[in-house]
Amino acid sequence: MPEHELLPPARNYREAAETLARHRGVDLVLLDVHFDIPEADLLPEDKAELFAKGDRERALDRLRRAQGLHILDRLRRLHPDLPVIVMTSRDDLPLEADAERLNAQDYTYLLDHEYLDARSLRLQVEAILARRVRPQAIDEPFYWGESARMDALRRRLGILARGRLPIILLGGTGTGKSLLAREFIHGRSQRAGPFVAVDLSTIPNDLMGAHLFGVIKGAYTGATASREGVLARAHGGTLFLDEIGNLSLELQKQLLVVLQDGRYTPVGSIDERIVDIKFVVATNENLGAMVQVGRFREDLYMRLNPATAVVLPSLRERGDDFGALLDAFVARVGKEAYNRDLVLQYASQRGLQTPPGGGPMPIAITRSVPPRLDTKRLHFLVHPSSFKALRDFEWPGNFRQFEMFLSNLITLTLVELVDQAELVEPSDPSHAIRPDVVPILPRVVRDLLRPIEMPRAAPGDTPQPDDDGGGLRMTFVVRPQESLNAVSCDLERQYMERLFENYGGDLGRMAEVLLRDAGAGRKVQLRMNQLGLKLRKLKRRRGPP
Repeated sequence: MPEHELLPPARNYREAAETLARHRGVDLVLLDVHFDIPEADLLPEDKAELFAKGDRERALDRLRRAQGLHILDRLRRLHPDLPVIVMTSRDDLPLEADAERLNAQDYTYLLDHEYLDARSLRLQVEAILARRVRPQAIDEPFYWGESARMDALRRRLGILARGRLPIILLGGTGTGKSLLAREFIHGRSQRAGPFVAVDLSTIPNDLMGAHLFGVIKGAYTGATASREGVLARAHGGTLFLDEIGNLSLELQKQLLVVLQDGRYTPVGSIDERIVDIKFVVATNENLGAMVQVGRFREDLYMRLNPATAVVLPSLRERGDDFGALLDAFVARVGKEAYNRDLVLQYASQRGLQTPPGGGPMPIAITRSVPPRLDTKRLHFLVHPSSFKALRDFEWPGNFRQFEMFLSNLITLTLVELVDQAELVEPSDPSHAIRPDVVPILPRVVRDLLRPIEMPRAAPGDTPQPDDDGGGLRMTFVVRPQESLNAVSCDLERQYMERLFENYGGDLGRMAEVLLRDAGAGRKVQLRMNQLGLKLRKLKRRRGPP
């Protein structure tokens, strides 16, 4: 890669840290897993606990075999968004779970073949570097951000969109499943036909078959005319079936035939129709669990391609991107007709430059007053305490709720400033020092958040002593993820959060419950950090004692 400088290899973590400190603009790290280096250079620096568990030489051998993962763990604390490709030539060092847990951008097993290894690595490196320099289009409806997780999700969906197999989108309400199906997957599928969306939760069961497959006149009472179904309308294009779990077992059987053979029969007809469709399905439910209890056909579930199911993260899970998400959504709601007119009215009253032809005026959100007057842009100033309140909020409705909240926030902030301009501004607009800055009052933020706050856990949700007195009994939600390791980490995050809440943030008591060692609070804290749980944020959520 001639356009990029290749830095000399680092032989241990100390050299890697020094290299990163000297070269601030490092784009990518290639990280081996096995480091055959002296004991003094191995992480962790304090090895007493490891040596106390058994044979010293075996402990050192394990450290050397997995030293790259220790280095990646340390790198993630200082450089959370630095792309890292983890690699090994050893067959006995499984990378998948640890690479995912530590947010590696990618991982690979080297084949000890110079040409094949070089080609594979080059593809991985070039793809990562290309994504880092590619800015997101301003008018792109889904905001991807810059985190490694969202970058991997975008790449995965882009690949799946080009394929023939169905795609399952998982995630909570308001995470953008229908938006991604329409604007991203269909757009990249290269299919000439239309995009058709159906929310199966809104269709009565007795009408769902006719709605999907069409109906022939006279097929049943009320069928006064023949009608084509959504399968016919989506021919050659993409069909998005939202809330697929609402489909009856009989209709699941018919849909399976469509997926397998590309054929279906309208209600009341004996003639088969041929159809070519890219299927995208979405659900808030756990389809695997529905299969277990007989509510969803196993053969249909497997035909829907669950191995490539994509989980869309909630707004809370995108904390690293929150500032950028806030900017993107404020700019979006500022283009809505009502808010756009308010912004233009405000700008005209204060003598700011408005776009020709009545187009939307650029707006931005900031946590500090910009250094100089900007007559072409409007800056909404949010107090740091309000920013924290927004970032730490639960957002049960995710991005849909977030967008509605911000639309209301812009409206409530501007209406009085527009309607009472003569009272709050000097009579001569030239005397207004910073008309381009509009403070958002913390009270307005608080008043808008208060009605949608989620209630705290009920007493029955707190950990309860087990019947035999040997532990705690808790209830958790198993959420579908992209891998079993991700499911395990999600469950562990849940019980760590529950214990933290139950014991008032006392890490010593948590350690006593988990490890029978009240002095092991530091171990609990380190594990919570690895899971992405920030103690400061958890304490703020608990509120004052």
